[in-house]
Amino acid sequence: MRFGLRIPPCAPAHEVARCVADAERAGFDIAWLPDSQFLWRDVWSCLALAADRTERIALGPCVTNFETRHLSVTAAAAVTLEELAPGRTILGVGSGDSSIKTLGLRPTRLAGMRSGVERLRDLVRGATVDFDGRPMRPHAAAERPIPVYLAANGPKALALAGEIADGVITATGIAPELVRRLRTQVGPGVELCVGTFCHVTDDEREAARIVKPYVVATAQVGGGETLRSIGIDIEPPAVVGGIYPDMSHAEDWDEAAEAAGEWVTDEMARRYADAFCLVGSAEQCIARLERAADAGATNFYIRHFSSYTLPDRVLAAFGESIIPALAG
Repeated sequence: MRFGLRIPPCAPAHEVARCVADAERAGFDIAWLPDSQFLWRDVWSCLALAADRTERIALGPCVTNFETRHLSVTAAAAVTLEELAPGRTILGVGSGDSSIKTLGLRPTRLAGMRSGVERLRDLVRGATVDFDGRPMRPHAAAERPIPVYLAANGPKALALAGEIADGVITATGIAPELVRRLRTQVGPGVELCVGTFCHVTDDEREAARIVKPYVVATAQVGGGETLRSIGIDIEPPAVVGGIYPDMSHAEDWDEAAEAAGEWVTDEMARRYADAFCLVGSAEQCIARLERAADAGATNFYIRHFSSYTLPDRVLAAFGESIIPALAG
């Protein structure tokens, strides 16, 4: 069982690097830094500084994409990070979310993801790759294959990850039955990195309130069938007025939670949390992680709910009680 922590580059780079070092001391195995140019600082600059401040923890973007960053640029960045942190670089890539939607761009199609990952791997190892009839070879190359993790949620994307990736980063649920279904969809030999939002609290009302924006966001991005499978049937508008930039990255989470209450009841929120989140007491979180691990999850991508604060509270909870309990 491995634990990765989402650390958004929402603060000056030296503060982000401090948080990565704290995560290393707390026992986390991976520091994942998301990549979105309007929301956060530059991901590769922050990863480079974090590499200099740490010794053990793996480092990588979660996730970058092939639209705002050309794959040749990403390959050069990954090779450089690997030089700073030998053996610790992981490449998380996806079709694109807030980084491309804010520019009016379209997510990369599955065929583009397949081609992009294959060519990215070639460039990282120093091979020659053809670009519109011009063969190009990078001057620098990594001394080892850098693992590539593909962000995927839908059945076709999950199947693709099973074919071409070393790991899959997914938000398809932490409940045991959902993890077992995920393993079937991905197939053997690929690490399951199960993404889950986490908030450690003994307050049941707070636990319900904090997940409501994500229930709405799930419905907005085509997850209606997923929600209906756990007894939630809502039809919110594509954009909720007054929430910037969107429900899943709201600058004011309390405001987003209140707005989401128009469609999401406390009971719905608790149902969503049980299936997809680690929300509740430390003991409840430990029990859910154990059940997910028994079902086949080998790696957990832990996210706190805010996109604009560092995850110090979740980091502390894991370091003080959750990771020690599971390690024991």
